[in-house]
Amino acid sequence: MNQPTTDWLTWIELDEQAYAHNLSFFRERIAPGTELAVVVKANAYGHGLRPIVTLAEKYGADSYCVHSLEEALTLRSWGIKKDILVMGPVPSSGLEEAVVHNLRLALFNRETLELLDQISRRLQKPIRVHLKLETGTYRLGITQEELALFLERLHQTTLVQLEAAYTHFANIEDTTDHSYAFTQMARFQQMVKLIQKAGYPQLKLHTACSAAVLLFPETHFHLVRLGVSQYGLWPSRETYLSYKIKHNRQGMTVLRPVLTWKTKVGQIKSVPPKETIGYGRTYQTSRLTQLAVLPVGYADGYDRRLSNQSYVLIRGRRAPVRGRICMNLTMVDITDIQGVRVGEEVVLLGHQGQESISAESLAALIGTINYEIVTRINPSLPRIIINSN
Repeated sequence: MNQPTTDWLTWIELDEQAYAHNLSFFRERIAPGTELAVVVKANAYGHGLRPIVTLAEKYGADSYCVHSLEEALTLRSWGIKKDILVMGPVPSSGLEEAVVHNLRLALFNRETLELLDQISRRLQKPIRVHLKLETGTYRLGITQEELALFLERLHQTTLVQLEAAYTHFANIEDTTDHSYAFTQMARFQQMVKLIQKAGYPQLKLHTACSAAVLLFPETHFHLVRLGVSQYGLWPSRETYLSYKIKHNRQGMTVLRPVLTWKTKVGQIKSVPPKETIGYGRTYQTSRLTQLAVLPVGYADGYDRRLSNQSYVLIRGRRAPVRGRICMNLTMVDITDIQGVRVGEEVVLLGHQGQESISAESLAALIGTINYEIVTRINPSLPRIIINSN
């Protein structure tokens, strides 16, 4: 995975030591025997599926969670033998492959259950399912009113095996008031009792996302689903604050961001005073200005809403974005940064010298969350692993 970057204009670097630290940190916070499942959906939250799975294998992830059948089959094609839970809908045409490749499937549709029963009987091969229980997020999930019908039908199958039940919290990340999360927990436990009484006493349970793993050990149960925080990103400022208060930690560095996004200076030019820059002429110079033109834009995932707001790092200093971000180009002001040359390295997201640009800071500029900043980075950009152990 370590390759020279000289031929690339825009690329992603993934810090192996940071990823190893993060996985170790979470491993220490779950009880022995608790399954550590890493969530690698959406191109591993924009970090790159192949390199992240390589690191997860190296540093001891127990299993994987993905959204789609395609993601799961990609992992199997790479020789990944560990359990993979597909959490999103699987089309009826893909259910046979799910059975053949021994995947775990989230179950929330009766139609899916009927087809799985038919396919598993025909193939004489079992399939494990995890009931997704609706406790108040109102996305995918089975309500308590629907539960009895699912359990009755499951009892009639011979090879569809109920392995687990799980749910997902609606706002455990977005607030310091976690009362609704505990309401969901109570609903979940009530439904779990019904499942166990129906003849499934050995049921696996899982509820914990990154925020829950950090804040509430009582949510860990038999498996935790580690998402954004394996990549060194806090689920939210509220989660960070809650963790800091709970653990009385000042100035802590608990998580280490894995991703750095880099590009290079493509051209340097002088712009006279009172000239306008870029499409729409949204920025006017007030002095003789030195611009660096960067070969990166919104097609690469560098959000157009960052126009005239964001900055990049060149020679360890901040260079403000000037004008609108283009599809493939961005202009930045280097007037106060001496000696910049064509081909020089630029950091869009990450550290350079004593300065840094976080996914959280970019998200704040455009009114979104750090998840969106990283997951929208173009999957075609090269991803390389650095700082290998």
